Amino acid sequence: MYYSANYPDILISNLEINPEISSPNADYSISLAFTADQRYDYEEYEQVLKSAIRNFRNSNTYRHYKSYLYGLGINCCQFHPYITNNDDFEMASLEMHHCMLNIYDIAVIIMEDCLNRYGSITEFDLADLLKIEHTNNRIPIVMLCKSCHQLYHHKSLYVHPNQIFGKWWELLESYPLGWTREICEKVMKYLNRGLNDKSQYRDEDNKKLLELRDNIESWANLRGVTLNGYDDAYRAKGDNNNQTTEYPIILG
Repeated sequence: MYYSANYPDILISNLEINPEISSPNADYSISLAFTADQRYDYEEYEQVLKSAIRNFRNSNTYRHYKSYLYGLGINCCQFHPYITNNDDFEMASLEMHHCMLNIYDIAVIIMEDCLNRYGSITEFDLADLLKIEHTNNRIPIVMLCKSCHQLYHHKSLYVHPNQIFGKWWELLESYPLGWTREICEKVMKYLNRGLNDKSQYRDEDNKKLLELRDNIESWANLRGVTLNGYDDAYRAKGDNNNQTTEYPIILG
């Protein structure tokens, strides 16, 4: 620890690990990284999440991501395929949607894994990891027209996992220490509904979904956690995808 020559009464410490600024005139300190010990502070946890997501959404990666998807041929509504758009022509409003796992869920998975694996993470690192996962197509994305998007958020529309673009299961496999009970329940409910939809059920398509469901159940069994993946309210009202997970979350 040492005093800053240019700013009296400012102490700087942990330069090699996690730089921290403090002062004898203040009852708090400021550190660069968010640590595992701070995850119990709801306001601080949420602030880091929102700041990282804001940085990601303001990045060139996110601004150009929709055009990138258009270039891959992901340029029509999944339920109204005749509604197609490109960078030069827009037939109707076509909206990019993070399906099954919203952007906050994805950020929590990454953040929790880093906290459990390394003990800390900065909001800048979290924003960069969100960019990487989007660029590597490991995020569940679906294109919907405006009407379908509204129906989805009102829980009147279900997007089958086979309709989702992106190898989103690799996201879960890449950050296993970021799994939480709430995230696992959310994915389980979504998978169970998709696997119970006999009209779209094909063994070759759903082999990976079944494998992922088994992995989630194994995760829960190892921790003695009971997952509510088959509740009647879910079956009656549809999936719970539009509900944001509460933070902070502590692994079971």
